[in-house]
Order: sequence, then structure tokens, then C-alpha cells
Amino acid sequence: MTKEEIQIYTRRITNGNRTDLVVTTYDIILTYFHDARVALGAGEEKQFIWNLKKASDFLNELIHALDCQYQLGKDLLLLYRYIQDIVTQCIMKKIEEGLDSAENIIIKLKTSFEEVAKQDHSGPVIQHGGQVYAGITYGRGTLNELYDNSSRGFKA
Repeated sequence: MTKEEIQIYTRRITNGNRTDLVVTTYDIILTYFHDARVALGAGEEKQFIWNLKKASDFLNELIHALDCQYQLGKDLLLLYRYIQDIVTQCIMKKIEEGLDSAENIIIKLKTSFEEVAKQDHSGPVIQHGGQVYAGITYGRGTLNELYDNSSRGFKA
């Protein structure tokens, strides 16, 4: 994952509501799947495994956030565990076989949660997460964004 992608995901997490966080987590998982495939194609098995382990970490976050008191939570748990099994097999065998299936499930879930996100008008989960200002600085031929997180934390 590039530094730019990390900044984009950080901004989305900082400013996102609950549903946006799920969509962002799916995007992060898909990015790690992509990076794993690129690494395997380049013959970098360690990087392949590292990327899949990071994707697995984010799947675990989704699993721990589930409320299995409801049927939807139970159904999502089964899907997430199935994806975890695929990722684990890919790591153990150092192959990408099955990643297409896992990726397709994540894409379908992401699409569904994007629709839900359109109806979720709750505020950001992280309060006082900072403000993004566009147009404060200009690069050569580009418009840069400035992220101000000075309102976070304690000031000495």
C-alpha cells in the first residue's frame, strides 16, 4: 500500500460514520489482495504473505465488530470466516488460488454497504478527527490538500 493510499484511507476513517468505516475496511482488504497478487507475480513470497496477513487483520476487525445477536451478524460472520479460510490457505500454500472468490464476495458486500451508507446520515465515529482543507497549498500543476488534526489530543 502506498503512502498516498494510506493517507486517503486515514482521511476516510477519520471522517467516516459507522457504515463508511465498513466500506473503507473493504477497500483496504481489496487493496491488500491486489498488492499480494502483484507481489506473487514478482516472485516476492514474503511480501505476498505479508499483504495477505494484513488483509486478514482487517477481516478480523470486521469479525470483532459484528453483533451476532442479529441474523445479519451471523450471516456476515460465516462469510468472513469463509474468506479467512481462503486467505489462510493462500498463505500456507503460497498461491493465489481462491482469492478471486474472496475478492468477489468482498466486492459484493462493499457494493451493498455503499448503498446503506447513502442512507446513513449519522456523524463521524471519531469526534474532533481533524478537518481537510482543499486549496491551501498548491504544488506544481496540482492542488494539494492540507489535513489539520491540531484539534486532537492534549496540548501541553
